[in-house]
Amino acid sequence: MSDVSEIVVDVNKVNQAIKMEVPLIMTTYTLPRKVEHYIEQVVGIFLEYVKQTRLKDNVIYCIQELVVNAKKANTKRVYFTDKGLDLHDKDDYNRGMSTFKDETLNNINHYLELQRQQGLYIKLILHLKNNIITIEVRNNATMTKEELERVRNRLIKAREYDEMEEAIIHLLDDSEGAGLGLVMLVIMLKKLGLEADAFDILKNDSETVARIVIPKDLKKAS
Repeated sequence: MSDVSEIVVDVNKVNQAIKMEVPLIMTTYTLPRKVEHYIEQVVGIFLEYVKQTRLKDNVIYCIQELVVNAKKANTKRVYFTDKGLDLHDKDDYNRGMSTFKDETLNNINHYLELQRQQGLYIKLILHLKNNIITIEVRNNATMTKEELERVRNRLIKAREYDEMEEAIIHLLDDSEGAGLGLVMLVIMLKKLGLEADAFDILKNDSETVARIVIPKDLKKAS
């Protein structure tokens, strides 16, 4: 798809899918800006339908954080493969991560094209069922055991804090850029009145799944 034109949202189809409790699924391989804008529009329509527009900014932030993390994970996979490095080898992992950010930023189109060629996708799913809103961001570059453990530990620690400033002081870690974004996500959900189990990251044999679960009648905390 060209990056020039916007993607037109069919509001009636979105509302019909929500009404029928059919999952709304949006898939991208490279996450261009027009896809991000399309996602924002669909999320807005979805929240308007369930009368939760006051959550829009928070939900869009969370989704943006998760889709960017998924894109980074996919980029990391093709980068390591391109460099002949093994993600599961500690020395290779440290070597790759020391150059990953700078090299991928300087040559991002190359690595995005590799992701497209290898079919590495980012999939956003919005689903209303039984008065429960489920938001999932999936990508098919599954996390390594070490990566999942690192993220889980970060989430456990993040749930100990109520304010971002306090969390930054104790949890600042330059080795994984996504870390503080996830901490902010956890704190934001807590401020909305959601319990710790409202957000989780897990993996199966083929995908990494980030999931947020929100009751339809959630009353936003003051």
